[in-house]
Amino acid sequence: MENLSEKFKGVLIGGAIGDALGKSLEDVPAEEVIKFYPGRIRGFVEPHPLSPSLGLRPEQTSDETTISLLLAESIVEKKSIDPYHFFEKLKEWARREETHRYPDPALITALKLLSLGTTPEEAGLVSSSVEGVLRCTVTGLFHYYNPHLAAEAGRLVSLITHRSKEIYDASAVVSALISFLLLESFDLQSPQDRLALLESLKGLMKYERNRQYLHRVQELLQRGAGVEEAIHQLGNSTFVFEALSLSLFLFLHHAEEPLEALWEAVNACGVAGGDTDAIGYLVGSFVGAHAGLWVFPLELLENIENSEYYISLAEKLYHKTMEFLERRS
Repeated sequence: MENLSEKFKGVLIGGAIGDALGKSLEDVPAEEVIKFYPGRIRGFVEPHPLSPSLGLRPEQTSDETTISLLLAESIVEKKSIDPYHFFEKLKEWARREETHRYPDPALITALKLLSLGTTPEEAGLVSSSVEGVLRCTVTGLFHYYNPHLAAEAGRLVSLITHRSKEIYDASAVVSALISFLLLESFDLQSPQDRLALLESLKGLMKYERNRQYLHRVQELLQRGAGVEEAIHQLGNSTFVFEALSLSLFLFLHHAEEPLEALWEAVNACGVAGGDTDAIGYLVGSFVGAHAGLWVFPLELLENIENSEYYISLAEKLYHKTMEFLERRS
């Protein structure tokens, strides 16, 4: 159980570290990154002048981490996943615009519509932004003991604000993956098990078109493709099945050296840039779920913004999860 607790911490703080590292390169073309930084980033750096995160400190996260923290806080407070309570916390956060760090426009629009009594469906609001599924790392923790239940919980918290067939399936994938990793259901040292993990995730998806994205990840892994080819083939934009597919590839491609997966993720810039903070968040969370808190360099653990709070919140979430399981037994 002690190891499980360390993985809870690893997921929360790993996602935050990946977000903070990746935000400095977000939307910056690879050519510009090479000119500005002396090499691949492996620590907190000043945001590139072309990044939307310009003005934030190196160790600060974007609002992508904030939303996941709000969900974790809601679960701790309610001792369960309560979508209404989570929505109230989202509304309160949305009102405090002075605290925002370039949030997802689709999220803000959806919250405004819901606050006015209009559902996203009624307004015709559709979003396939990866920001809608990052929070699912938290549902994967709370329902770690059952990947299928984790998948449904992920859908529940994502579809509040982001409505699309892509989000429906991607939210299930992110949440269930965290569960599989905490349960150690697959031996990631084995190439066959990595492919089997992707097959299990595909089995949780409803839409065949979305399964094809994970099939492409499998093909790239089987061929031993490199990172540049993966970025070219899968994409690295904010579209959920570009960012998520690339994150899955990077994590599984470097399963035997998880930190390398994180470095590749936060440096995953293409010709037109890339959503490196979201990709960093996902891969950082996956790495934390797989290898635990202490896989991350001490310098990053100590210097990430609000480090002690992430650890404290993860401990509380872990204990509430254990209490929830006791009540169910």
